[in-house]
Amino acid sequence: MAISRRSFIRGTGLAALGCALSPLVRVRPTFGGDGFDTRKLVIVAIGGGLRNREALGMAEGATMPNLFGDVPLIAGFGSQPAGPARVAPEFAANVPRLVLPPVRPSPLYTEGALITNLRYAEGAPGHLQGQGCVVSGFYNNLENRADARLPVPTIFEILRRERNAPATDAWYISVVGGFYRALQQSAHAEFGVRYGGSFLSPPGVLTPIVPIATSGVRAVDIAAPLNLPAVANDPAADAAAKRLTGIVDGNFPAYSAEDGQFRATPGENDQVQQHLAEIYRDNTYQSFFPDSFGIGVASNDGIDGTADAITTYHAERILHRFKPTVTAITLLDIDAAHSQFNGYIRGQQIADACVNHLWNFIQSTDGLRDQTTMIVLPEHGRHLFHNGNNPDSLGRSGVDHGQGDDGDRDIWMLALGPDIRPNTLIEKTGIDQAGRTSGRYETIDAVMTAMTLLGHGEVMKKTIEDQGVRPGLVIQEIVR
Repeated sequence: MAISRRSFIRGTGLAALGCALSPLVRVRPTFGGDGFDTRKLVIVAIGGGLRNREALGMAEGATMPNLFGDVPLIAGFGSQPAGPARVAPEFAANVPRLVLPPVRPSPLYTEGALITNLRYAEGAPGHLQGQGCVVSGFYNNLENRADARLPVPTIFEILRRERNAPATDAWYISVVGGFYRALQQSAHAEFGVRYGGSFLSPPGVLTPIVPIATSGVRAVDIAAPLNLPAVANDPAADAAAKRLTGIVDGNFPAYSAEDGQFRATPGENDQVQQHLAEIYRDNTYQSFFPDSFGIGVASNDGIDGTADAITTYHAERILHRFKPTVTAITLLDIDAAHSQFNGYIRGQQIADACVNHLWNFIQSTDGLRDQTTMIVLPEHGRHLFHNGNNPDSLGRSGVDHGQGDDGDRDIWMLALGPDIRPNTLIEKTGIDQAGRTSGRYETIDAVMTAMTLLGHGEVMKKTIEDQGVRPGLVIQEIVR
């Protein structure tokens, strides 16, 4: 009888070898799934919508070379190198130069598994709905409101309840606050706010404008030596910040441990506050976004970060400091596609560089390396047709999303990590499940697989089935 490493670890191997060996085998305690090495999960959703035509077909050149290389990975687009990204010359002449690190020698998909025909099968192809599915494994039609709530628990809530984990062990990091904040917690009676994740929107709050504005100065002298405004990190400033928080929150009473409705303990809040204080007190402003990050647009004095670059930089800072078990990140530069096709191309290049930077960071960081699984996928796709906004000299214009054509729903998934089969390319059909009409792997399967590797797939499956809908499947082909 052939015994795989997985079956041995999961116990079937022990049964096959007989009870005589069992006293010699000690099962090590683990917080991951049975037999899996995944201890931490990072999910990156490329928000705004991304078509397979550009990302995998490379119809406008190799827009994401770090992830996919430069040879098309789906049929219908040839088998020769696609060349560089095609940006209209009039657009390139009127925007700052893009700054990107050198492309990695071999694309990331060769280190992991890539599903080229993933289907976002149900639910509106919109931002909150797509991201809501990514953090819950549940197709939905949430309204685009900050007080919208999923009926099933998010990955943050499942992690925190199942492990009695602190708020700092589950993070959602998003380009914009707005309605994405709705995904911190669900309306599920057994989960909800007391298990919600920690949330940060770096481009909105981690900016030098904050210390400048709070300083009250009317002019800033940027001559050397720099002595720029900063926010003091001292008890008086902390007390003032807490009073301001109460005002911003509408003076609602704080959640307390007694009523069971609390997201974070005072100690956990203090850890987050200290993290932010160290950024705001830096009068060089490099803590907000350093030139050394190497992704952004050229400026007169270095590099200015785009929203995605700033988000990725601060996600790495949170990963470094808190080593959270679950982290979800939304990138959104690609959403420029609504008004400008060339901005859409530019957004893909930035997202590609940011995902590569993030994975390199994970692999170079103690406590993350060799125990983190990273899943990358678009929230949804984009229409197969242009909208006529800002036509360029190459015959292209803006592209929207939301009507649900195949461009909206055909996406991909990249998985990397200790439990993922390397150099695995999948375009499988004939997937059978009651209620599944796509016959393909879907977005909900990506989330279910990730949570199964972490050890919480069964909880996610039950809470979704309790809603009378189908849960995702585990994508067995990508697991070692």
